[in-house]
Amino acid sequence: MTPHTLTSPVSRFLDSHLRRDAQARELSVARFMAGLSGASVVVAAALGPSIGWGLTQALMGLSAVLCVYYTVLWRVLRSGAFHPAIPWINVAIEVSIPAVVLAFDLRYQGPIYALTAPTLVIWPTLITLATLRSNPRLALAAGILVAAEYLGIYFLFVRPLLPEEVLITLSPRFIATRAFFFVAAGVFTATLARHFLQLTRGALSALREQEVMGKYVLHERVGAGGMAEVYRATYCPEGGFQKQVALKRILPSFTDNEEFVTLFRQEAELCSSLNHPNIVQVFDLGRHGGTYFLAMEFVDGMPLSSLARALGRRPLPLAAATFIAAELAAALDYLHRRTGPDGQPLRLVHRDVNPPNVLVSRFGEVKLSDFGIARGAARAQLTVAGSVRGKVGYMAPEQAMGRPFDGRADLFALGLTLYEALTGRRALQGQTQEALLRASVDQTPEPPSRFNPEVPPALDAVVMRLLEKDPARRTASGADLRAELLMLEGAAAPYPRGQAVLAQAARDALEQARRPEEPAAEDMPGLHESRKLTARV
Repeated sequence: MTPHTLTSPVSRFLDSHLRRDAQARELSVARFMAGLSGASVVVAAALGPSIGWGLTQALMGLSAVLCVYYTVLWRVLRSGAFHPAIPWINVAIEVSIPAVVLAFDLRYQGPIYALTAPTLVIWPTLITLATLRSNPRLALAAGILVAAEYLGIYFLFVRPLLPEEVLITLSPRFIATRAFFFVAAGVFTATLARHFLQLTRGALSALREQEVMGKYVLHERVGAGGMAEVYRATYCPEGGFQKQVALKRILPSFTDNEEFVTLFRQEAELCSSLNHPNIVQVFDLGRHGGTYFLAMEFVDGMPLSSLARALGRRPLPLAAATFIAAELAAALDYLHRRTGPDGQPLRLVHRDVNPPNVLVSRFGEVKLSDFGIARGAARAQLTVAGSVRGKVGYMAPEQAMGRPFDGRADLFALGLTLYEALTGRRALQGQTQEALLRASVDQTPEPPSRFNPEVPPALDAVVMRLLEKDPARRTASGADLRAELLMLEGAAAPYPRGQAVLAQAARDALEQARRPEEPAAEDMPGLHESRKLTARV
């Protein structure tokens, strides 16, 4: 892999990292400026006898306003709110402070003092400090703004007050020269910032030529959640061949969380034993740099939840929705019928079938992912006495109530997922986690055709059998569900058109989703463990 092929991913990774770090930088700047402005109130008051009380009061007022602004900004940033315009606004405020002071000096001390005051010395320093935002354009804009403010104040307000015979350093020629150097300072610092960014990209490229995470070279991060993150990576063993994988690793701050690490390892142990075209395959589990990582099959696509959002929560084409259900039915049938080395049934249950854990590739492939809380049915009942695990809003009634359950709970969740694909809305409604937990017990969804008239009666019947509250009346197995779906005719038939229709929808959604924002954590498979419910019942 040559540096040339890594340039684009490195640039995207660095730019993404700098964007994520912008909030932390502005938080530090706001804290520093709030303290400095507060101290400036005291300093201005101490200078009162020597510079006059009029100028003193003006400087104290300016310092107080800045102190309030940066204190409020610090609180806002600390709460997690951030907008990309904040660095630009802050730089504009910071480099404009000397201009305001110059105006105060002009008002209270006269033009000669204003143009020779010590505060003007700080202007080039403020232009240079704008480079700390790691954005060369900010430094250049700061230099241009300072020059414009300086020339504007001089020609509009200072020059008319100057005597005819004035020091040559205060003449228009020298003022224009100073303005030129302000712009030059902006150009120089922008050039310096660009140079350091190029050096950083080069260092990253050189680093990526070495082994990363043992045998894996990381590319861009494709998602992050509360406790883990996923990268697109290349498996590079010594033999020389390469394979693209998805590398999921625990965030360093959670490597000491024994429960999460246990789930992480159990997911790897279980998935490594599964081999089915509709289940995301796990290749490797390891530890590197103090954190655990999981190498998985890379699916070039998106979660079903992201696909639905890209479609504006509109229903999927019938064939695409039934194709997804048929493929997932095959995956669940394989999982539920899995046996151990002794030939005895393992009675595995996924327990977390929902749209974020269903991956759809640009070729229309459907993969079930995130087996972090999958268990044998017997072990699942004993996870924690009096508690349940799963995604609220997608649990079977028996699962939500903490009662014994089996693979039919996964089929109920598949029914909810199919319902959402057919209607563009959730089958179970609730404003709180507790309300959603109770919804599977208390609510009886209306048939999908109530919200999508294109759904035929036969498909209505398939969905409603999956959503039977009594497991004994529910569709018994993935094989039975798949057989029912294969009997559908016309636009609702999953084959042979379903995969092609789904692939087209996925490609359209991927084109629409090519934006700098990262996917939401809840839409990244295997990244929302911290949001899964462990509720007392």
